[in-house]
Amino acid sequence: MKILVTGAAGFLGYHLAKRLADDKSNQVLCVDNGVRGEYDRYYLELSKRSNIVRLDVDLTSLEDVLTLPDDVDLVYHLAALNGTQNFYERPFDVVRCCTLPTLHLLEKYGRSKSLRRFVYAGTSESYASTVTRFGWEVPTDETVPLSLDDIFNPRWSYAGSKMHGEIAAVNASAQYGLPITIIRYHNAYGPRMGDKHVVPDFYARAKQGVFALYGYEDTRSFIYVDDAIRATIAVAETQAAQNEVVNIGGSREISMLELGQIMMRVAGFDGEIEKHPSPKGSVKRRCPNVDKLVALTGFEEQWSLERGLKATADFYLA
Repeated sequence: MKILVTGAAGFLGYHLAKRLADDKSNQVLCVDNGVRGEYDRYYLELSKRSNIVRLDVDLTSLEDVLTLPDDVDLVYHLAALNGTQNFYERPFDVVRCCTLPTLHLLEKYGRSKSLRRFVYAGTSESYASTVTRFGWEVPTDETVPLSLDDIFNPRWSYAGSKMHGEIAAVNASAQYGLPITIIRYHNAYGPRMGDKHVVPDFYARAKQGVFALYGYEDTRSFIYVDDAIRATIAVAETQAAQNEVVNIGGSREISMLELGQIMMRVAGFDGEIEKHPSPKGSVKRRCPNVDKLVALTGFEEQWSLERGLKATADFYLA
């Protein structure tokens, strides 16, 4: 197949492109402009594979997007400006880099006759305020209403943009007959994750002897990147998942304090964890109901949290 992966220099995009390229029969088009990802040695090495085509394209430009190949079989649209610190420090950039690429790509591929599926990467952030404000059930399934708690809080720059992306994808499908799938990732983690996320941030501080944790009373579930990518491909290639929304995440809900304790233990650190409150707007509990993912694909996690965090610690502390 000819497969287009946007955000291929980013965390999930890189691991997805790499897994897809392992099948030599695939041609993988890696699209990125470096706004969030990194052209590091891993990405440059991946770009040298014979079945990889690297396209340095600015997806916020419709003119650039229209230069992309027409005859693709699958589009995985993962490109976005993510990272919690970015939500607060660069909120308008977050909106622009999450919204415009989605519109442009749907305009480009909406009427495609060859496209088997347009996979849009949503986020669990989109319903965080519903859980907080209205006490929605946790673990949370895909029928949860999406909402914004406070439009003046820059944290919602990302969630609001991702909600807009879901609406755009659904209505492009309705108008053009475009086959789509929306996946909502829940705290995927692993090597080459970049900065501005809880796990790499913790290890960056730990190397300086500072064991600080923010939002220590909050709960989350985590999924190791290899499992997240297997689930992504399974959903994209499953006919039953066409025109569906599917959670991708781990089923184990733990407190952030427990996460910090496991991160220290697997890395061999000793010390006291500094406990800090979470930023305003951070959801207190988040854990997906993954029954739909399992029912559609038979997916099972292969990486325990301890094993995944050990692999991640080895990468960041090397």
